[in-house]
Amino acid sequence: MDSATERLSDLETVLLWEGEIDNFRIRELLGVQAVWASRLMGALRTHMGVRAARSTAHAPLRLAPGQPERERRQSPDDYLRIASRAHATGDREPMLEDARRDLSVVAPETFAAVVQAMRKGIGLQLTYRSMNHPAGTERVVFPHALVRVPRRWHMRAWCTERHDFRDFTLGRVGKVAVVESPAPHRRSDDKDWNEVVTLTVIAHPDLTADQQSMIAAEYFPGASARQLKVRRCLASYIIQDLRLATNPDKHKPPEYQLLVSNAEKLGTAIWAE
Repeated sequence: MDSATERLSDLETVLLWEGEIDNFRIRELLGVQAVWASRLMGALRTHMGVRAARSTAHAPLRLAPGQPERERRQSPDDYLRIASRAHATGDREPMLEDARRDLSVVAPETFAAVVQAMRKGIGLQLTYRSMNHPAGTERVVFPHALVRVPRRWHMRAWCTERHDFRDFTLGRVGKVAVVESPAPHRRSDDKDWNEVVTLTVIAHPDLTADQQSMIAAEYFPGASARQLKVRRCLASYIIQDLRLATNPDKHKPPEYQLLVSNAEKLGTAIWAE
């Protein structure tokens, strides 16, 4: 995506989430002069077509009523990224606060080694710490994907010790060295990576009817459940991070407000290694 297209995309995202945008807001967001803000406003009006309009030549561009964009863009994370970047360079007090925290510490050299190994289709020799071996053991792995979950980074890799694909937390990787050997198995061989499963998420049935209605309105408005399609090998992380109950007899409110209603059918997909 070139810079001009990226700017229009960012402005469209702000318009969708703020409901309107004007020249001053464009200058604030992008740090451009008034003449460029006017040109970008004109380009945005053309790009949006009938989806947005101005009541006068100097009025803000507003999203036309009845547009489905808000429903399709269910997470405002893109908006948060754009708005936070503008607040970091502006004088106005920020209206948004991102309270998420990444607790993992990943060494840049480790991350770079994984990226290079993936690009070249080769392996890594590393020291890896786990709950069973907190001091660390030597492993040779062949990574094929990096995975960002809310609290930390993982890599998906073929493990020569287990003779299978496994997930490795990057924050638990110690010393690492490149192994100039071609990967014996590639991403296309990773069955649990390539298989997509569906988590059916509902309000916990032990909640009162009013509570269930409130939870449904918050997480899946207009429906009684939400279908989350995820890679089989990542399902347990999604369940952990979203705090989804999988056993209604053990996982009770108020600690658990959402339940994976088809957990029994998913079997080992919902259990962490």
